Amino acid sequence: MSWYKLSGAAAQVESTESPEAARKHLSHHVPESFTLGELADAVREPLGRASATKPAVSSTNIAEVRAQLLAVLVCLRCEDRVRRSSADQDAVGDLANSITKIIAPAVSQGEGVDQDGDLPAVFNETLTQAREQLVQYCTTFSSLGIQSLEALMKLASPVRLDDEVLLTLVAFADQTRDWTTPEAKAAATRLLEQQFRDAMPTKEHFITEVVLQSYLRPLFSRAKPASITASGRKAEYADSSAARGENIPDDSALTKPWKYTDLRAIPAVAWAVHEADTQLIAQHWPLFIPVLLALADDSTTPIRRQGLLTLTDFLSKFPDRTLHDTGLAKVFEDAVFPTLAFLPSLTPEAESVELLEPAYGALLSLANKQPRAGKDGIPGGPKNGLLDRMLRDGVFMAYFHAKAHVRLVEVLCQQTEAIVNEMGIHAVKHLKDLIPMLSAIMTDPFAPVAPGTLLAAVGALQAVLANCWPRIPASPWQDEIINALALCWLHVAEHDRRAAGTEATYAAIERQLATSAQALAAVLKTAEQGPINLSSHVAPLLAKEPRLAQLFPSS
Repeated sequence: MSWYKLSGAAAQVESTESPEAARKHLSHHVPESFTLGELADAVREPLGRASATKPAVSSTNIAEVRAQLLAVLVCLRCEDRVRRSSADQDAVGDLANSITKIIAPAVSQGEGVDQDGDLPAVFNETLTQAREQLVQYCTTFSSLGIQSLEALMKLASPVRLDDEVLLTLVAFADQTRDWTTPEAKAAATRLLEQQFRDAMPTKEHFITEVVLQSYLRPLFSRAKPASITASGRKAEYADSSAARGENIPDDSALTKPWKYTDLRAIPAVAWAVHEADTQLIAQHWPLFIPVLLALADDSTTPIRRQGLLTLTDFLSKFPDRTLHDTGLAKVFEDAVFPTLAFLPSLTPEAESVELLEPAYGALLSLANKQPRAGKDGIPGGPKNGLLDRMLRDGVFMAYFHAKAHVRLVEVLCQQTEAIVNEMGIHAVKHLKDLIPMLSAIMTDPFAPVAPGTLLAAVGALQAVLANCWPRIPASPWQDEIINALALCWLHVAEHDRRAAGTEATYAAIERQLATSAQALAAVLKTAEQGPINLSSHVAPLLAKEPRLAQLFPSS
């Protein structure tokens, strides 16, 4: 077939033109009859030449690669001209591999990437620039490439695609990646589902043998943490050379190819964990551990965040007994806790917020996997110990160091609510820190400027009232809570609400404050020395400030 004329005509098609419109313009250049084998032979050399330029991005390169992919797509969309052949299965595999090499977010060492593994990335801008180029390259051609793969599979009977093709589809099925689009994600997901439904191997085999064993294990071999053994269990004695800092892995393409040269790895980890069931993880958990710990400890914020989110998903499926018997609970705890200290000013506020939410989520998931009581039956068990540490060394420490950052304070209040609800009555030991912190946030005259933070603080206070109520009546915290509710109510009432769309937000804050006051009234009625009537208690306050009557209505 005359591929030169077809690809030359495709190069003249405007980049804004849809593939369907392009098909109408180019269809007369497509042979009246051809086999998939003939198409594979025709495109092997030009597609190989195009993929060899990756990840260089230039106007000439973009135009050439786009023309080649568009020509392939046009041919595959002319279904009535495709002549069936006994060699179709081999041809489908060849075509899929050729297309995948162009769009895959991965390059071999030497293809536009500095191979000097001794230089940390902070001193080697070539690595970062190459990664950005690779993402830009794949983003540019992802739509045409995935459409071509989908069109190809519609023409063929069930064919087992190569592992490299499937790994690339996994990368494009992850909506959080820079190089994919909603359309590419949907198409890649459909192709994966078709593969595991119609062709061998099973999804379970692909996850364990291909993704975990053959693909991820070699990629992460140089980044294994010293806290675990080769089998994925807790190391009783850390590597002495690592402890002295002699084997600290540098942030390079040599030690972290999954970060710079093969960007499919991180979505592959997330996909494998998401698609695995509890039985698969129970049987093959050692294969997951080194990879998850490496991601959760990475210095790059987006990767660290993804690692924490994936770890949370993994923990939800990890057997409780195995977690306890292997000592991995402590390994995970020690791996995640340093992230709680990623605070301003060393860490930008936006990045800190991005990291703290998944870090607390991973620790809460870990806490829920552990027994509340210890071996002797007393409450000071692993779960309560971890939750205590999350408040003391997490929330309170972060608030002390970064309370001027309102977005961060909002996250801390949200996590306080979750932790207190998980602790239950055992949270009373922290009242001396909880109440002053929440009171300081709610009584700040400028608090209404950040309504989200204020709502989160009120929600945390409600969690305290719901779980710590036996210790509140007739305690110093009783009046401090009343003071916080009253001042917060007045500050919200006095705040200028002329900004568009803010009225509903402040009305919601007032509703939550009123709900908190009702909860406090119910708590005070449980006092051991006799019920305390909140209305009578705050009567002198209402006499001086009638605007509080809506907050503390007479019962």
